Amino acid sequence: MNRPTNPLLEDAAPQEPVVERLKSLSRGELIMLVAAGLLVVDLFLTWQNLRVDFNAQGTATSLLDGWDAWGLLIALTSIALISAVVVVYVTDVEIAEDVRWELWILVAAGALFALVVVKNLTDADSAWASYVGVVLAGAVLYGAYLDWAPTRHKRFKRRTRSSPGPS
Repeated sequence: MNRPTNPLLEDAAPQEPVVERLKSLSRGELIMLVAAGLLVVDLFLTWQNLRVDFNAQGTATSLLDGWDAWGLLIALTSIALISAVVVVYVTDVEIAEDVRWELWILVAAGALFALVVVKNLTDADSAWASYVGVVLAGAVLYGAYLDWAPTRHKRFKRRTRSSPGPS
């Protein structure tokens, strides 16, 4: 059976299956994807145990999840990082090759880590899930560093080879 082909659809077809591309991701990229995804899920857990005093009636503990203004920024940054890693390393989307994507992803991972630490420090009575969030944000930063370090090493070697030695 001979089907008519559409050249627009043929150009849009992926060159290799997505599963194969996911298997070919580096350790740093996998760490970033998993840790950033788990960080978004972690925001649904209890980040604060606030004790509320009702004078003569007694006290109660208010359990608060991570969804406040800081939590929203954390979730948006995590989703942006996941999207950037997927677009840059998994899909066939043509992106600018002269942009140092590893550096931009490292900067975003650093911003994510800073947001989680600031949220943890400003929240009163932080619970265990907030500390898990700090560890997950640290894992995202570590994964971004693992992805960035080899490119930095290559650039440094290239620059030292091309520069003249001491006279």
